[in-house]
Amino acid sequence: MMGKKAVDKFNQVLDISPKILDQENFFNGFIGIDSGLYLDPRLLKKTCIQELKGSYKNFRKHFEKIIKVLAKSKSREDILFRSAVKLLTFKEPGFLSLGYSSGGNSGRGIGSELARKLAATAHEIIEVGITDPEMFEIIGLLEENIGADRISDMTARIILPDLAKYSENKAAKLKLESQAVELGETEYLLPINKKKKTPLILIPQEILNDLPVANDRSDIDEVVDHNAELRSQINSMIGEEWKKASKSLSKRELKQLFLENPDALRELIELYKASRIEPYDFSEDPLGEFNWLEIAQEYSKKYPLSIEVNKVVPPEKNLEIVVTICNHFKKLVEKNGLSIVFWDKDNKCKHERFAQRLFFGISEAYCNANNLDLSPESDAGRGPVDFKVSSGKAKVNVEIKYTKNNLSHAYETQLPIYNEAERVKYSILLVIRNTDKIKAFEELEKQRERDIKSGKEVPKIIMVDGRIKPSASKSQ
Repeated sequence: MMGKKAVDKFNQVLDISPKILDQENFFNGFIGIDSGLYLDPRLLKKTCIQELKGSYKNFRKHFEKIIKVLAKSKSREDILFRSAVKLLTFKEPGFLSLGYSSGGNSGRGIGSELARKLAATAHEIIEVGITDPEMFEIIGLLEENIGADRISDMTARIILPDLAKYSENKAAKLKLESQAVELGETEYLLPINKKKKTPLILIPQEILNDLPVANDRSDIDEVVDHNAELRSQINSMIGEEWKKASKSLSKRELKQLFLENPDALRELIELYKASRIEPYDFSEDPLGEFNWLEIAQEYSKKYPLSIEVNKVVPPEKNLEIVVTICNHFKKLVEKNGLSIVFWDKDNKCKHERFAQRLFFGISEAYCNANNLDLSPESDAGRGPVDFKVSSGKAKVNVEIKYTKNNLSHAYETQLPIYNEAERVKYSILLVIRNTDKIKAFEELEKQRERDIKSGKEVPKIIMVDGRIKPSASKSQ
């Protein structure tokens, strides 16, 4: 193999049985691949883990301090405001591996510029009489560039000493290889990634959640739908029904709306505080966050693919090879029953991320045997490409999209940007059909035909029908 990246889980880099991690209720995620899970501060309130029993209190104290400082600040240039900005600036929480960044799972952190914006928004909220620390947990609703990942990383950074102590104690209990790491003024013996010889923080399953921590309008939608009083307030605020207006409101407009109507914001915070939240169901894995690799291994073993590859592969031949892999994946989905795994027990389609990983897992098995390098989520250029398959210097980018998502954006914007960043001539848009109506796909095919006639370089498009087919007995 030529520089192939292995896909490892925590148990593999810790050199320990996955059953032991399950018994200890550790998060056993993938190293280098995002998990889609978040450290939810609400779950810290009810944890029974000894080392984390004071974590939420510490989390809350941090923001109470910020509120006290901002309440006394007279301008955005005084020392108090600058002090609040400093308290809202968080480095990337090193050693964590929940996987939001393509650069190695360390998280995104909050820099000084974003911290200044957060402080300004918090100051405005305080000025209208709201001083509840929970405002920082839902501030992603009102502030651009703040999402569940940054709220999660912010939480992790504040309680990092508690997580480190938890990791140290578990490492000692399980006799894991460890190394001394200084965090602040305290030294911890943290377990290490044996492959990279780097320290790791172990994260308990019970504080992880698959739902974003109140960071976009859909979160407000859910609250509004279930609370008639707040719905009435918001409808009055905006002069029309919330559902009609919410789609067109920017976060800036939404923030202004709530600042002008602080009672509605206060009610929203109270509803958020009272909401019940449960950790992600690791046993059922409803989103397919972790079972995709096992499914991929099962199918690739049951339905092997042999590809003849020469030592030197020109770009045209490499495209042909990748098309072969894509068409084999298509056959697995459409003819060999793989389509069923795209859907949960309630017949809802799993996140597009699941399909991308499943294709990666299956493709990886075939690439292993054929001297092909398969790289997930390259971070070159302006954004991640789902997969880059290469042999020598011949590369092909593969982007995977559901028919329910924005196909034209992937075709017209994403793939051209990725191809330019990777200096790749050939690419494939692998479209998985998860809807009955496919007008957007049909329009895309027409656009592609027009582009070909005009002499443009265009990606190859392959359609895979991911809908569940009725059995022969039911279709008669």
